[in-house]
Amino acid sequence: MTTAEITAILKTHGLKVTPQRVEIVRYLDTYRIHPTAQQIYEYVLAKVGNISFTTVYNTLHSLEKLGYVKKIALDESKVVYDFNVSDHGHFVCTVCGQIYDIDHNVRIENAPGRVLRSELIVYGICKDCLQYH
Repeated sequence: MTTAEITAILKTHGLKVTPQRVEIVRYLDTYRIHPTAQQIYEYVLAKVGNISFTTVYNTLHSLEKLGYVKKIALDESKVVYDFNVSDHGHFVCTVCGQIYDIDHNVRIENAPGRVLRSELIVYGICKDCLQYH
């Protein structure tokens, strides 16, 4: 995604265009690694040199509300962010912590109401770690 595209997204949704916000979106688009807010903060701090955690959290919250980012709570203490908002699940390696996008074709039948959202998180050992365990 180019700087012009990122700027257009921010402006279209009434968000102030700042170097920090541009770098947050650039990071999410370039490194689709399911980062934590801390990882994003450290990246943007190294690139721009001036950012607060509040800016990172507020920008992520705004992007989530606009549908550009998915917030994924892996447990009570770890939250990651996903720029891929298409319908998919996640495989989390319990050895190395790597998070992989996986297809999921789950049909929810006989729900007692209208399903608005579902989330699939599978925990296991990735193929790389299986070689060593």
